[in-house]
Amino acid sequence: MSQTVAEIDQDSITEMTASRRLFVLLSPLAVIGLGHLTARLFSHFIGVWAWVPLMIEYWFVMALVIYLSGGSGQVISAYRRNSRWTWWLLGVVVGLIPLPVLLLNSHLLHDSRLVFLWLLEAAINPFIEEGYWRGLFGQVTHRWPAFFACLYPTIFFTAGHPLQFGVFSIGCRTWEMMTSLLIMGAVWSIIYRYTRSLRVAVFSHMLVDLGNMSVWVFLNLYIPPGMR
Repeated sequence: MSQTVAEIDQDSITEMTASRRLFVLLSPLAVIGLGHLTARLFSHFIGVWAWVPLMIEYWFVMALVIYLSGGSGQVISAYRRNSRWTWWLLGVVVGLIPLPVLLLNSHLLHDSRLVFLWLLEAAINPFIEEGYWRGLFGQVTHRWPAFFACLYPTIFFTAGHPLQFGVFSIGCRTWEMMTSLLIMGAVWSIIYRYTRSLRVAVFSHMLVDLGNMSVWVFLNLYIPPGMR
């Protein structure tokens, strides 16, 4: 028999100390700030290929925050916990939003090296980003009203893309990109809030990273028509 949200909360949420909660709540400033500096530094030397060291640094800092906050156990548990098919349906619908970008630009998939990096990024990034932005923040804000609990990490998640990848990527600083990130981040936060599972959000995020042709956007090989 499936658990109710209240039962899941009681069984799976371990209270953090006040200092650790504050550490997590303020950590986006460090995550985004360090990412911005990394993007500035490496783009000076290697241009748009700065996305590679930036992505590695971004993943490392988020994983480090999860570990230092003591939230890794619950994040791992959230990866293992499943949810109802209705949430999976919502996740798939959101994940397919950028599909037209892929379908209209499939002719760009001719470089096997870029395809490999694209698939690798889509396989790794959702686990770390969802573990941090949804899993960890879901733990810290689980007693907050749902609106604020979902809005807080979503604002930073959205702002982090233009402030980091937007340093060198034209597509990452468009209003279209930020609007879609705001919607997707909010939906993924809501899904985690009511299921305590990261499976749907991770899968949905993978579909998005594939559909939006992330690597080609980072390299400015795909630029949204309005920005050309």
